[in-house]
Amino acid sequence: MKKFFYLATALVALAACTNDEFTGGDPISSRIDGNNAIVFTSMSKDATRADHVGADAATLLNKHFTVAGFKGAGDVTATNTTTGTVFDNYLVNWAENTAATTESNTSDWEYVGITAVAPSTLAGNTQSIKYWDYSAAQYDFIAYSTGTATAITSGTPAAGKVLVSAVSAANAKTAAYTLQGAAADLEKCYIADMVTAYQDGTDVKHKYQDEVQLVFRALASKVRVALYETVPGYSVKDVKFYTDATTTLASGATSTDATLFTTATADKDNFYTAGTYTVSFPTVGKTNKSNSDYNKAHVAFTADASGKETTKVFDGLNYKAKEYKEKTGTQFLGRTLANASFAGAAADNYYKIAMPNEEGTVLELRIDYTLESIDGSGEEIKVHGATAFVPAIYAAWKSNYAYTYVFKISDNTNGWTSTVDTDPAGLYPITFDAVVVETEEHTQATITTVATPSITTYQKGHEVTNNEYAAGDIYVQVITDGTLKTDLGTNGQLYTLSPAATEAEVMDALNIQASSTATSITGRNGLVLTQATSDATVTAVPGPDGNNITVTAGTAAKFTGATGYYAYVYYTGTDEADKEFTTAVKLTAQPSDWPTGYYTDEACKTAASTYADGTYYQKYTNLNKVYGVKVIKVQ
Repeated sequence: MKKFFYLATALVALAACTNDEFTGGDPISSRIDGNNAIVFTSMSKDATRADHVGADAATLLNKHFTVAGFKGAGDVTATNTTTGTVFDNYLVNWAENTAATTESNTSDWEYVGITAVAPSTLAGNTQSIKYWDYSAAQYDFIAYSTGTATAITSGTPAAGKVLVSAVSAANAKTAAYTLQGAAADLEKCYIADMVTAYQDGTDVKHKYQDEVQLVFRALASKVRVALYETVPGYSVKDVKFYTDATTTLASGATSTDATLFTTATADKDNFYTAGTYTVSFPTVGKTNKSNSDYNKAHVAFTADASGKETTKVFDGLNYKAKEYKEKTGTQFLGRTLANASFAGAAADNYYKIAMPNEEGTVLELRIDYTLESIDGSGEEIKVHGATAFVPAIYAAWKSNYAYTYVFKISDNTNGWTSTVDTDPAGLYPITFDAVVVETEEHTQATITTVATPSITTYQKGHEVTNNEYAAGDIYVQVITDGTLKTDLGTNGQLYTLSPAATEAEVMDALNIQASSTATSITGRNGLVLTQATSDATVTAVPGPDGNNITVTAGTAAKFTGATGYYAYVYYTGTDEADKEFTTAVKLTAQPSDWPTGYYTDEACKTAASTYADGTYYQKYTNLNKVYGVKVIKVQ
C-alpha cells in the first residue's frame, strides 16, 4: 500500500481590530447647552477599552479631519438628496485641554475660526459656528482624515501626499469622495461611516443637540501568513515559496519569504500599490436603519497603470525548535494551529499592510518543503510544488480588517515527491484550515482543503486560537486549479468518523472496504464512515460583517456539526481512471468469521476450510478511486 502525504492549509481572515485601528476622543461630561451648537467628537458611545481615545486618537488622525454635513430630505432613497449644505468640507482640528472653552467644542475638537481649505468651496474664508435646525428632518455627516499624509486637491500626488475630492452628498450611494495616492500614503488615511441624526428622535444614538460622534477606522487592511503541520512521524522544515505559477518543479521554489500570488488578469486580481479609492455609502436612509450595512462606508479601488502587482510577500517564517528525535535540523514548523509559524516580524503581530479589495480574487500558495523523520534516523522526503488556493470570497479584503491565512501541512498533499510532474507519486490534496480572527465585532473562520481539488470549510465566529470548530453551521466549498466546483450536490458527501482519523486513513477506508451498506462504509483499517447530511442548495454564506455572501447553488454545502469528527469527501475521478484491483492481507490469527472469504494462497484462488497452522489470506477489492478529503473536528 502506498504512503501518501497531504498538505493542509488554514486560511484566517480577521475582522477589524479595534485595538489597532479604531480611533476615538475622550468623552466630556460638561456640555454647553441652550444654544444648540453643533459639535464633534471622534468618540463612539460603543467604544471599547481597546479603542484609541483622546490624544492617542488625535495623533493617529494627525490632529485633524475633514467633515461634510448636510440637511437631509427626511428619507434618503435612490440618492442622498439634501436640502442644503451645512459643513462644506470643514476642517476640524484637535487641541488638548480646550474642551468646553467654546460653544462648538465639547471634546477638544474645534471647527470655528479655522480658515477653510480646499476642497471646500469656501477656501480662504473663516469657518463659522453651526446650529441645529429643527425645521430639517435629518442631518447627514461624512468625514475622513489623511492622517500624516498631506491632502492636495489638484495635480498628481507625490510621495507623502494624497489627492482628495470634495464630498458629494448627491452621489453618496456610489461615490461620496475619492482618495488617490500610493499605498504607502493611502495606508495613513482614515475613513468614517456616515452619521445621520434625526430630528424626530427615532435614532436614540444620533439626535439633535448631541455631539456628532464620528468613529474613524484605518483605510488599509492588514494581512499575515502562517504555516503549521500535523504529519504523523515527520517534522516539516526548509519551506520554500514559489512566486508565480509558471516556475517548474525542476527549477523549484527559491524564496524563503512567505508569498501569495494571483494568476487571473482582471484588475481586481492584483495587489494594489497605487491608485484611487472611491468611498461610498450604498445602504442609507431611514428605511434601512435595521440593515447591518446601514450607513457603512465601502471602498472601491481603481489602480494606476503601474499600481498593481501579482505577488504579496510576507518575509521569512519563524520556525520552532525540534520536539522529538529530529537529526538533521533544529528549525521546524509548529505542530498546532495555536503554535503556527508566522511569517515576518512580531513587532506588529506579523501583519503586513495591504490595500483593500472588496471584490476579492483567488489567492494561490505554492511551496516545496522537506519532511524529516522524528525517529532520529534523519530520513527525509522532499515534497515539490504543493499548491493551495484560497477562494475569492475569503480574500475580499475590507478596510480596517486584518486577515490571517494559516496553512496546515498534513499527511495529504498534492505535491510531488520527485521533480517530474508526470510522476503520480504523492499527488494528493493540500488541506487549508482557514480561520478568520477578528476584532470584537467580526469573526470569520474558514477551513479550505487545498488540493486537486482544494476543500474549504468555514464557520462564522471561529477563532484562530482554537484548533477545532464549535458545534454549529459549517460551510464547504471545493476549488480545482482556481475554478470553483459547481457539483457539490452530486459529487460531495459528508461522513461522520469512528474513530478519529487522518485524511489518508479516510482515503484508505473509502478505497479498500471491509463492508459497506447504503449509508455506511467500514474500511479495511477498521474506520467506520457513516453518511451525514449536507445541503448543497445554499445560496448564501454568512459574512463576518453581518452581511451574507451570495453563492451559486451547488458551489457551497452546509452542515450543522455536533461534537465529533467528520470527513467531507469530494469525488474527483472518472470511470476510465477508476480501475479496481484486488489485494490480499496475510492472517496472523484465526478471525471470528472464519472461513468465509479466506484463502490458502496469496492469489486468493483456493478457499480455506479448517483453520490450522499455516498461511491464510483475506481478499479485498481496492476501488482505486480518487477523492478530495477534508477531516473536520467539532468540539
